[in-house]
Amino acid sequence: MNKTKKSLFVESHNKGGNIYQQLFEIGKRLLTESEVDKMLSSAIDSAIQISGAERGMIILFDDKGEKIFQTARKLNSENLHDPEFEISQSIINTVIAEHKAICIENALETSKYKKKKSVEKLKLLSVICLPLLHGNKLFGVVYLDNRTFTGIFQPETCRFVKEFTNFISLAAYQALERKKLQNQKNELEEELRGKYKFESIIGHHPKMVEILKLVSQVADTDATVLIQGETGTGKELIAQALHYNSSRKDKPFVPVNCGAIPEHLLESELFGHVRGAFTGAIKDKAGWFESANGGTIFLDEINDMSPALQVRLLRVLQTGEYSRVGSTEICYCDVRVVSASSKNLQQLIKTGDFREEVYYRLNVVEIELPPLRDRTSDIPLLARFYLKEFTKQAGKKKLSLSVNAESLLLSYNYPGNIRELVNIIQRTVILAEEDLVDVSHLPASIFQNQISTKTDCKTETFQIAKQRVLEDFEKEFIINTLKISNGNITQAAKMSGMNVKNFFVKMKKYGIKPGFYKQKNS
Repeated sequence: MNKTKKSLFVESHNKGGNIYQQLFEIGKRLLTESEVDKMLSSAIDSAIQISGAERGMIILFDDKGEKIFQTARKLNSENLHDPEFEISQSIINTVIAEHKAICIENALETSKYKKKKSVEKLKLLSVICLPLLHGNKLFGVVYLDNRTFTGIFQPETCRFVKEFTNFISLAAYQALERKKLQNQKNELEEELRGKYKFESIIGHHPKMVEILKLVSQVADTDATVLIQGETGTGKELIAQALHYNSSRKDKPFVPVNCGAIPEHLLESELFGHVRGAFTGAIKDKAGWFESANGGTIFLDEINDMSPALQVRLLRVLQTGEYSRVGSTEICYCDVRVVSASSKNLQQLIKTGDFREEVYYRLNVVEIELPPLRDRTSDIPLLARFYLKEFTKQAGKKKLSLSVNAESLLLSYNYPGNIRELVNIIQRTVILAEEDLVDVSHLPASIFQNQISTKTDCKTETFQIAKQRVLEDFEKEFIINTLKISNGNITQAAKMSGMNVKNFFVKMKKYGIKPGFYKQKNS
């Protein structure tokens, strides 16, 4: 004959104990626990204690229904080593399917469950299993049982355990969300570190190799760095590489475009202001130097900063001190300053538009980025990299550049530098309908230089001129490949990225005789 026993909840209730106050205190403790594993262990230990269960388990699932956390404990707060073999999976599956609690006083005598293998094998008596819900979404279950006593989970106990499970649901969901946010933060930080590793910066040209070597040498120092180069040459990328490869990498990187902010607002944005400092200053506001504390501030287009504001900047560079607009209180910041200019600052010093003492404070280390036209050997590398990136973003199948398209990209002078190349590649990915990017997908700007030298715009429309330049290019390209291949059509076609049939069609179109080039090279 099975023994019966009342739960600790019932005993406490009968003795006049304030059980709901106890519940509230336990719930508060759970909500303050930030680590999921610790919170689950504490929750199941409390559930076992207040319900009179012998053993208990909490399982949490991800959005796909896969188990991500599991805590199984005994009455003495010991872990269950093989919980899957010591609990009723059939009861748990029913709760998962129905999203409803199950409370059983004697499972061996309950018609619905007494023939279940797990119930018979484990000789389960008192069992309660409850869903963990967030809204209508089930993300876990709480399982409790007792194999010694029947009637442990009477209706009043079940109601109380359900109330307690609401606390567990809230605490578990909050802990999971915190962990998810922390994981996302870690992934983002890892992605940033990977993105700005020196080996991730594309450039094999000797000038870029030399620059990256210099960047690696000065990255983990506090030296100010001045990056000079035309618009679109990648100045911010170098600044980010300096930051994410330094001991400041876990602190903020704050980019500021000095040329994009009106002069009368830039001072307030950089140093902050106090309430009433000017019309519209309705409350105190921190500036970017304060936001960047411990990290790096990147002052882009520093050439656009007024001489008056440069004086205030000089003080920060010298001492790390500043004051908010409208205040005399001295503030201090620990910030590394990296600046960039698209104009020659030494020329601006001569014209009185830039202060010499500020220049020397900014220019402990100077990095001069070459325009893309001076590092043409990097164009194919950059083009292929961004082609892969934009193809992935667009969800398209793999795209590749035709030899003709790549050659035309190499011949362009890129006044907008890398930024312009990136825009061109993004455009080709949008327009390309097959797996090959050809010259027809390239923008009109690519042809401008060649058209201006090879045609008279007064007598031809742009489309006619473009077609003629394209044909001239194709003919010249085919002749060059035949020269290189010693007149071997199969080899020349392969070099051109065409099949042999199309190569024959092109040769016929332009009246090219492959044998002529074989004879000339023999």
